[in-house]
Amino acid sequence: MPDNSKKFHEFALRTSLFKGRADWYFCYLKSEKIAHVLSVLLKPSDGQGGVDIFYRAAELPQTVVHVAAGEVDVSVALADVFGLLSDLRIAASTGTISKEAAALLCKEYEGVAERLVTGSHPSPFVTADDFRLAPLPELDSPLAHAPLHVKDIKDTKKMSDTPQSERVSLILGFIKKNRQASIKEIAAVVKGCSEKTIQRELGTLIERGLVRKVGERRWSMYVPA
Repeated sequence: MPDNSKKFHEFALRTSLFKGRADWYFCYLKSEKIAHVLSVLLKPSDGQGGVDIFYRAAELPQTVVHVAAGEVDVSVALADVFGLLSDLRIAASTGTISKEAAALLCKEYEGVAERLVTGSHPSPFVTADDFRLAPLPELDSPLAHAPLHVKDIKDTKKMSDTPQSERVSLILGFIKKNRQASIKEIAAVVKGCSEKTIQRELGTLIERGLVRKVGERRWSMYVPA
């Protein structure tokens, strides 16, 4: 479904299926987009293993719909997601899919798993940015949320050596490494300052055009611009 289908998104979120269940609608759209990506990455020459992964991925959006309809327990969809995570990691090890692509898609499926659980507690907040699937750049280790140091951060904009600029660099590096982060996740890595301070530094990064905010209120996430 095109990202500009705002009218249909609004309709879907008003239906009895997804009303108050924006997180499950996110999971439906996201899992469909991941299946589209896999249809491009996995070729017939990859053998039966690649075909099986694609078909399992293609079935997940339908499972999410049945979860939203109350016909299937959310644990069934979660089991499918965890199975796909294993499939992708094994496919990367066997060379069926590149390690970079597998790592990014695993990160996307982790986000689906988190939102499936969140969807058990209805939330009315949703934005168009929630339905976008990131491109496939090379990533070192997007599955790990590890603390960063200033020496690990590369950015085209030069920053001074003040404590404030060091903190801003740490925040930017963490977001770039993990592709998205909440204020609480950042606070767990950037020590010695309040969430209010981190929020202010994020505002600075947004003004510089280095970071974007998606979502609203406590569901807000920060992603590379």
